[in-house]
Amino acid sequence: MNAKWTKLLSVALVAQAALIVALHWPGSQPEYIHTDQALLDLESKQPDAIHIYGEETAKVDLKKEQDGWVVASYYNLPVANGKVDAMLAKLKELKAGWPVATSASGAKRFEVAEDTFQRKLELTQGDDTLATLYLGTSPGYRKVHARLNEQDAVFAVNYATHELPLTGKDWVDSKLTAVPEESISQVKINDIVLNKNGDKWDLEGLQDGEITNEEAAHQILASLADMRFEDVLGAEVKPEYNLSEPKLRFTLELKEKNAKGEQSLELTFGKPAEGDYYSLTRSDRPQVFKINANHVDSLLDLERARFVSAAPVTEPEQSEIDLGQKGDAAEAEQAPASS
Repeated sequence: MNAKWTKLLSVALVAQAALIVALHWPGSQPEYIHTDQALLDLESKQPDAIHIYGEETAKVDLKKEQDGWVVASYYNLPVANGKVDAMLAKLKELKAGWPVATSASGAKRFEVAEDTFQRKLELTQGDDTLATLYLGTSPGYRKVHARLNEQDAVFAVNYATHELPLTGKDWVDSKLTAVPEESISQVKINDIVLNKNGDKWDLEGLQDGEITNEEAAHQILASLADMRFEDVLGAEVKPEYNLSEPKLRFTLELKEKNAKGEQSLELTFGKPAEGDYYSLTRSDRPQVFKINANHVDSLLDLERARFVSAAPVTEPEQSEIDLGQKGDAAEAEQAPASS
């Protein structure tokens, strides 16, 4: 019995050794098995368009233009600063490693097949497709199964599908509608005019005994600087946005000209009959933006009195008091004594 088991163990060891040699013999491994090899080659060519597909019909198109990346599928709004560069940098870091599957059935199981995927990423340059990458199920935290279109191998890479959002809004900076205080030299609201004077804001038309309430001025400017949009209502003004009878209008003079060569910017707010939001147009953009009602409500019914404070009463200097007292004493000395 011992001899029989010894013989079987010997055969098993020989088979194991043969398998190890075969796996490590030069040329015996498939080309896609290279630990630490980059999954995508993005060094030689840079994409000028990126297409992201989700399940069913969800899709986002990004396009590189002269002034930077825009979301072509979302009103051509500019992509948030650095967002595409960060995505491409992370894609360059993906490593192929060892495949977890090399068959069509494996691709379906891990949801990286042509007709079954969670994300499909196409990188193109002109008419050339640089790479097509499928992302599917997650084997663990911040990991996802991935497959290149021209390969059967499925890899587990350090990425996550949520890093490729499927709504255009998620690629755009929500503060696109904001106007930083430091970029403004004048604010007009109805008959209220605030001018930047050095580090201070001055209200036009101050009367004697009045000064500018700078705290109130900064509150308004802080609201403009934090003006975030929730969505884009459309690419053109429609009657239902009620912008022809605006609830609020700001006319801003900017310190520098914008891309159109304009130095004035007008913000117009309308209140649709339905919905708890305001519509906003900017004179430098064709889109109509959706703004949270709470943000705009705080800016309504602005009156001049809100920006005016009473000038402090200055107390007389001690020297002036002393002079006054001396004058009174002199007058008393010169006065004739009463009989």
